[in-house]
Amino acid sequence: MATANIIFSLLGIVFLSCSMIGASRDFETGRNLLQYSEADIDAGAEPGPGEGEGAPIDNNLVAQASASAVVDAGGVKVFDVTLFGAVADGKNDSVVAFRAAWGEACKNSTNPAKVLIPKGIFLAGPTLFSGPCTSPKPITVEIQGTIKAITDLSEYVSPQWFTFEDIDGLVVQGNGVFDGQGPVNWKFNDCKQTQNCAPLPANLRFDKVINSNVKEITSLDSMYFHYHVHRCNNLTFTGITMTAPGNSPNTDGMHISMSDKVSLLSSMIGTGDDCVSIGHSSTNITIRDVTCGPGHGISVGSLGKRPEEESVDGVSVTNCTFIRTTNGARIKTWIGTKPGEAKNIVFEDLIMEDVQNPIIIDQSYGGKKQRAPSNSLWKISDVHFRKIKGTTVSNVAVSLQCSSMNPCDGVEIADVDLILHGPVGITALVSSCVNAKAIFGGKLNPPACAIL
Repeated sequence: MATANIIFSLLGIVFLSCSMIGASRDFETGRNLLQYSEADIDAGAEPGPGEGEGAPIDNNLVAQASASAVVDAGGVKVFDVTLFGAVADGKNDSVVAFRAAWGEACKNSTNPAKVLIPKGIFLAGPTLFSGPCTSPKPITVEIQGTIKAITDLSEYVSPQWFTFEDIDGLVVQGNGVFDGQGPVNWKFNDCKQTQNCAPLPANLRFDKVINSNVKEITSLDSMYFHYHVHRCNNLTFTGITMTAPGNSPNTDGMHISMSDKVSLLSSMIGTGDDCVSIGHSSTNITIRDVTCGPGHGISVGSLGKRPEEESVDGVSVTNCTFIRTTNGARIKTWIGTKPGEAKNIVFEDLIMEDVQNPIIIDQSYGGKKQRAPSNSLWKISDVHFRKIKGTTVSNVAVSLQCSSMNPCDGVEIADVDLILHGPVGITALVSSCVNAKAIFGGKLNPPACAIL
């Protein structure tokens, strides 16, 4: 243990002096956060050995706490983390108590079970709630208080703070808060300068979670993504809040990858990056009644950065409001190393409030110095931008910049009614279309563009 502490301390010194560096994608035993690159996140970086475990569990305390767990009026057995040793003082790491309570709820209850994190401020390092569970479904985690992340980055073996993994029938609920304490570590994010940067920990990661619901919780000041949803199926988020300053780096509200039937409903997102980013190999994604701002909009992509990425098929973004965001409805692809598709995508009934780029397809993403023409290998088709109204601060309100190798096909722009709020001296809105087979209809402001 002494040797490990020395190693982690040295890594912390390196981190402070040199910021963060990317490295290989091999997941060696005991791998430190600094050894992960951004590519590992979408590739499915697993929690490292021992992550989320903390100190050994006191089995006698667990037995006593489990015996003290009560069955509520609904027949649910409640495992209060304070019975397992968690202290709401905001100073002592409660990960061991959290893990013990989860273990009993997941594995050792004959009733549907609930892990209760009551009111108060709890400190926790990397935490893993893992299945498969053998207790009757559903398994509920109710957060009434605030959980604060440990800010010492040497404590993190992989780039996630609170992970739910391999669970069927999970409910996460309550009016509580997951506070990533991002301001302490945002200065170490060098992803704008380093292509394969080492990501900071995401607040919440859902990996291989199916038939589950998350509702009404708040994610505050995440160090990196607020939510990373990976390899999930039939997972619904309702009434959740994600909050970080508009200048916080890479604090995407929710990043979805390799998932099917994920829904985000009736939620509030204000971040320093995409409010929602829908990554590769995702299908049947629904975003509805979401307010986005500040942030970079709701994006399909970016896609095509890595060769293992597969197509995106079936995205619906409806009844959403964008407030002073850099983008509104966006699709973005890299040039890519192998062909892929983004298709069957609908953006409909959207309100823009002083949005910089209300409607944008960008197939030169990641190549800022070589914006046009794009020769992306990715094909974009069957895309619908409908019933979009409000205000924009850019005179180019519709921008369809598609690939010369794979022109966008079947792009519909219909009933778009936008008003220009600046810049001074420019009064007319325009559309810009390159390599886009677009169909315009209904009321149009800006007017339809000539197809180049």
